[in-house]
Amino acid sequence: MRRTGYLHLYGLNLVFDRVGRGPGVVLLAEEAEVWPEVLPQGFTFYLLDLPGYGRTGGPSMAPEELAEYVVGFLVMLNLGSPPILVRGIGEAVGEVLRDRGYRVFSGDALDEGLKRAVNMD
Repeated sequence: MRRTGYLHLYGLNLVFDRVGRGPGVVLLAEEAEVWPEVLPQGFTFYLLDLPGYGRTGGPSMAPEELAEYVVGFLVMLNLGSPPILVRGIGEAVGEVLRDRGYRVFSGDALDEGLKRAVNMD
């Protein structure tokens, strides 16, 4: 079951869904709805609606600006540095995060990306 959360960050209400139980994994695309409704078990997935997309709203932003929201989200929820799987707009944001040392993987094939992310730990 998806549970919706809200985090007031840098003047916007960042909307996200949380699904499952287990080690944290961030699924990053323009909005949470990009990801399938049924996700693999054994993980807690965090699915963000980036600023300017979905339920979060706000202005359009460059990938570098969007990455700041993702980093702020990780810090505020005390998630440390979980694997981040990316799709769509999330791919550009993921490149910025990868340059900053975060573990970013393709989420186009969710099961394969998740296996790569878990094997890297």
